Amino acid sequence: MDETLNLRNASKQISASPPYQKEGELSWQTEEFAFYEKELQWFLIAGIVAAGLFVSLLILKNIFGAATILLFAVIMYMYANKKPDVITVVADARGIRVNDKLTLYSALASFWVLYEPPVKDLILIHKARFVPKVIIPLGNADPLELREIFLANSVAEKEEEESLADIIARRLGF
Repeated sequence: MDETLNLRNASKQISASPPYQKEGELSWQTEEFAFYEKELQWFLIAGIVAAGLFVSLLILKNIFGAATILLFAVIMYMYANKKPDVITVVADARGIRVNDKLTLYSALASFWVLYEPPVKDLILIHKARFVPKVIIPLGNADPLELREIFLANSVAEKEEEESLADIIARRLGF
């Protein structure tokens, strides 16, 4: 009978802390994206290409296309000079929080820790349609500990690769 009482007490303790939730949390700070310092040569080449496209489209009397290239060049210049903000990321028993914006584990379809130096990112795939995948730089966080937290909270691990757009952007210095 004492064993039954002990089992009841044990079951109360287990129900207070579900087995699928990992205790503790992992937090880190990182830059929101990798920043590559661009030299004058980079801006000159980009400017020459943009000016060439702009003039070509004007010669072809494609005003809309020329305006689009001009707008694209201005946006690209602004983005090339943008410094990344420092973000705080916390993975705990409820979900993953980026700068106080919480994403519950139940809203995630899968995750993948992409670790191919120099790339070290957490990729999150949401269950909701039309939500793009979220890429969070890992900074100095331990990828194995992060993986344990996600698996302990029943988030499926599904291999993801770096997209072609991300590879091209990194090679161009973005």
